[in-house]
Amino acid sequence: MRVSVNILNWNCGPILKETIKLVKQEADEVIVVDNGSTDGTQDLATIRFPENRGVSIGKNAGIDASNGDYILLLDGDILYIPKTIKCMVDWLEKNPTEQAIGFYPNKFAREKNKAESYCWNLSEPKIHTTVCLFYGMFRRSVFDKCRCSVDGPFAGPGYAWEDTDFYYQMKEAGIKQWVAGINTTIGRYYHEINSSIRQMGNEAYIKTSKERHEYFKEKWTKRQLQDNLLLTVSAS
Repeated sequence: MRVSVNILNWNCGPILKETIKLVKQEADEVIVVDNGSTDGTQDLATIRFPENRGVSIGKNAGIDASNGDYILLLDGDILYIPKTIKCMVDWLEKNPTEQAIGFYPNKFAREKNKAESYCWNLSEPKIHTTVCLFYGMFRRSVFDKCRCSVDGPFAGPGYAWEDTDFYYQMKEAGIKQWVAGINTTIGRYYHEINSSIRQMGNEAYIKTSKERHEYFKEKWTKRQLQDNLLLTVSAS
């Protein structure tokens, strides 16, 4: 099987339904992981959790169930642009040493009409300084080395920093994250950003984000100190 599309959903309604319809025309496999939805979209799920288990657990469940050589990760509030799967696969096959390519999101509902309607070209691919965990394609081998973290506060509901944590894992494994515009340098996906944040409430979002940030800083500071110590010992 060639391409798996992996979608994490939490009450994403019409956008999820439209994206599923579009990707089914292009992918070999579509896996929808539902994180406790109550708007009817839970009935579209391949994997269904009765409550919101958080981003990392949801992403990992979908990745583990995917059979493709390439895995496109999306969130349920991202509207898929037709033919981006083909463009991403073509780029990865022309660049066999690279392992991840993603797109820029358009984060504001008022700009939905500015999103591209069709992808015929990847514009100016370049190395990105963060991960495209919510709108990117990865070779399956990436997930043999990197996993969405479920340690500390990443193990439950909440948002922020799980994508940065994944990017740090990629850097540590020597994997470069690439990003490109769709058709032009400013061509973007439409992402109805904060749809899940609105559901959990701003206060809860800020609280979980701060907790994750503190944990992230502590985790990677310790990890870097340990790596530096190992390098010092091996050099002596």
